Amino acid sequence: MDKLGPEHRLTLYHEVKMARAYRKSGRGNKALELQQKLVETSERVMGDEHPDTLSRTQNLARTLGELGRTKEALGLEQSLLEISKRVLGEEHLNTLDRTQNLAITLKSLGRTNEALELVHSLLETSKRVLGEEHPDTLDRTQNLAGTLGELGRTNEALGLEQSLLEISKRVLGEEHPHTLDRTQNLAITLEILGRTNEALELVQSLLETSKRVLGEEHADTFSRTQILAIILKSLGRTNEAFKLLQPLLQSSDQILGIYHPRTLSIALTLASTIRALDQSSEVFSLLVFPLLQALVGKFKTAMGDEHSETLKVTQHLAGTLLKLGRTNEALQLQQSILETSQRVFPPDHPAVMTAIQTLAMTFTALGDHNSALQLQQPLVEQSKQVLGNVHRNTLARIQNLAITLRNLGRFDEALHLQQSMLEKSTRIWGPEDPSTLIKIQSFAITLRKLGRFNDALEIQQTLLKVSKRVIGIDHPSTFRRIQNLSTTLAYLGRKNESLELMKPLVDKSVQVLGESHPDTLYYIKSLKLLES
Repeated sequence: MDKLGPEHRLTLYHEVKMARAYRKSGRGNKALELQQKLVETSERVMGDEHPDTLSRTQNLARTLGELGRTKEALGLEQSLLEISKRVLGEEHLNTLDRTQNLAITLKSLGRTNEALELVHSLLETSKRVLGEEHPDTLDRTQNLAGTLGELGRTNEALGLEQSLLEISKRVLGEEHPHTLDRTQNLAITLEILGRTNEALELVQSLLETSKRVLGEEHADTFSRTQILAIILKSLGRTNEAFKLLQPLLQSSDQILGIYHPRTLSIALTLASTIRALDQSSEVFSLLVFPLLQALVGKFKTAMGDEHSETLKVTQHLAGTLLKLGRTNEALQLQQSILETSQRVFPPDHPAVMTAIQTLAMTFTALGDHNSALQLQQPLVEQSKQVLGNVHRNTLARIQNLAITLRNLGRFDEALHLQQSMLEKSTRIWGPEDPSTLIKIQSFAITLRKLGRFNDALEIQQTLLKVSKRVIGIDHPSTFRRIQNLSTTLAYLGRKNESLELMKPLVDKSVQVLGESHPDTLYYIKSLKLLES
């Protein structure tokens, strides 16, 4: 390359490959440095509108996005798309790719409705230009499904993904990497919809195929092992999840590198799994807290202090401080996260709204319900404006607001909010959707607080039957519903019926979750109170 010179096309070609290798290995800042130089050289040598310059600009935008510099990426991609339309045409394959990249960046900035409009239009163009079964059209169908999922339109996403997977199997084959990716996406959607056992079966089969086709040490195989662990944890099988994640993290460290995004994600999942294993201060002090501290440091090194993923893992650290009783430190850290989020991102960015919500939840945990209320009320209004009245996140924030009102003794206001939410959730997602079931349970608790024990009892009895059928008798959420029903029976003076529920629940929780699981300890405490 020295003989060819720094501006020779072969020199530039090799530098493009080197930058790609840096990015794939998790060395984003190194890739960025090289890509910025490549774009400058390409503009000078070939001009702003040369196809190679446009490709290198796109690579630079992608790396900026991965490093959390999403606004810079957006500016580049918007300009790039306009040039691409003018120079190559609106239906050129590269123009279509750049439209998709812009939609992805808009989503990452929380501008999901804009992204949806772009993705819908892109998919129609792709079908017309390339055909309905072209691999790029299939990718864009998946992107539409993902966008619908982010907008809370999960059943629509599921329908698209099921159809897409069948086409992918027929066109590409059952073991094609893209087919495996689509199987994974379908499993994640099933998990979101509470169809956890179906998701588990799908991922277990997928993982075996991934090991055989791609190898046990492939990054995608690591990702599928991680998803399996997450599903097991969701089912209360936390020990099994832990046994999967511990060696997985070691392998990812060695093969992908300690700063690779997949390695960092696995470490974060492991930390949350350890938190679910035991609530003793010793476990948090000796295992969880040091792991999260180290993880925050790794995220800062790999992605920078202000990246949304760095802020996310810092929130986990704040939650652990809260568990350890270090409440002032937890609160200060949450406030710092919110300040950083508000400085770096626009007010309607998901990271900002999440930081507000998490800080409110911290105030709730500290018993400062008025401070939580002051944050939650404007957050709900903002969420309605940005995401809409019936988005899952909006309804979740209304749910948190209702619980805060209930904590403040404002039961009638809480009940009014919950009734409205429950009607929307039932109408849009159905009476058996996991989020609907959560809202039913919370509504019943508020009824109980108002002294309407018989109304609460009727709702909880029906809810428990649905929960057993939909998510299974051994699911942690079903356990909690048994406990809540037992409490209502106790309020009604039906102590023997309450005990008949609690005694087998304790045994079952020990068997499924373990003796030291926080839920098990709570059920044991509840049983002792009933027996006293």
